[in-house]
Amino acid sequence: MATSRVVVFQALGHGQPPAATALDELKQQAGFQRAFFGVKMEDPETGILCTEWSSTATALSGYRDSGLVPSSSSSSSSPSPSLGGGGAKEMLVFAAAAAAETAAEAGQHGGHEQGGWRSVLGAPCTEVFTAYGVEEGFVGNVGRFVSCVDADPPEGYRGAAVFGDGNGDGEKVVRMVIGWASREAHLVAKEGSGAIRENIHELRVLRRAVDLFHVAFREL
Repeated sequence: MATSRVVVFQALGHGQPPAATALDELKQQAGFQRAFFGVKMEDPETGILCTEWSSTATALSGYRDSGLVPSSSSSSSSPSPSLGGGGAKEMLVFAAAAAAETAAEAGQHGGHEQGGWRSVLGAPCTEVFTAYGVEEGFVGNVGRFVSCVDADPPEGYRGAAVFGDGNGDGEKVVRMVIGWASREAHLVAKEGSGAIRENIHELRVLRRAVDLFHVAFREL
């Protein structure tokens, strides 16, 4: 049975991890599980803080009570002094279990249970793919894409995980993370023949827009 865990991705307005005092306070919040941090390879001035929580309620209250965001909203562009300079550029809250269950119902195993999302973030490079304004059926498309890549993995592929039920500016958001041996391994894989090129059409429909970047995460 899938758990109700929730994963929060927060883009910071600087390339440094949260201050030690803010991070310690965050870890003491009820429902906190673990935290990862890394900078965008395409934009070293933007750090990405990723945290796991036992529920959406504990995630939002934990961030609010620790001072990392000024309110309990799921997205914030307001500065937060506790981050150690700069501020929070974007905060997205995802129900990890919801995405895994949806993919499982579609008959996909993908990377949802094969090592889990934590092993994906532990890869030397993590591709972070985000779809905004998604329509019904998109998560199933992502599940089929991941299943096909799992079945015929390209060189350097380290698995994938999908997060759903995110909200950004009132629209539904889905995020997929894929582990790679390096950023170059991903670039080579998507340009060559194989499972990615043969199934990329699954990601090109039922969504308004997409964003993609790479991060070398480390657990805090």
